[in-house]
Amino acid sequence: MSLFKDSIKSAMSEYLEDLKLKLDGLTEPELRWQVGLESNTIIWLVWHMARVEDNWINGVVGGNDTVWSSGGWSVKTGIDAEDNGYGDTPDDVRALPAVAVADLMDYFEAVRSSGLSVIDGLDDDDLGKEFVRRGRSVNLEWILGHVVVEESQHLGQIAYVRGMIRGLNG
Repeated sequence: MSLFKDSIKSAMSEYLEDLKLKLDGLTEPELRWQVGLESNTIIWLVWHMARVEDNWINGVVGGNDTVWSSGGWSVKTGIDAEDNGYGDTPDDVRALPAVAVADLMDYFEAVRSSGLSVIDGLDDDDLGKEFVRRGRSVNLEWILGHVVVEESQHLGQIAYVRGMIRGLNG
């Protein structure tokens, strides 16, 4: 087995499992609470994290339709089919439709299952493969690192907001 695949899959597993722990027991008002009017909500961050992984791994790297598109998740959640959170304004964050966190986690699990298949199909020679995203050329090595870093940053935001809501032991 490839070391880079093991490392990426380990990081992905860790942030998804930690996300589940951070969401455990939160109420709908807590999931939608904002630290300030310019801040993201936990529910928005969960949705965005899943969309990030789906777009980069399944869409860009895998060259497939995203799970969001192929699984009809826009219809299931009531969230715009083209939106992924990139460039969302604070008003966009607050306007996220009422969606159950369990539904978003079902979507995230479907993204993960598909994404692991994409990663399993890669080999060391693919790391230098170039992709163009938003007019910018990036290689697979950059994409995989970016996904882990972005997801970790958003997980930290969720942990921070949860701590503000529930305190140190919450």
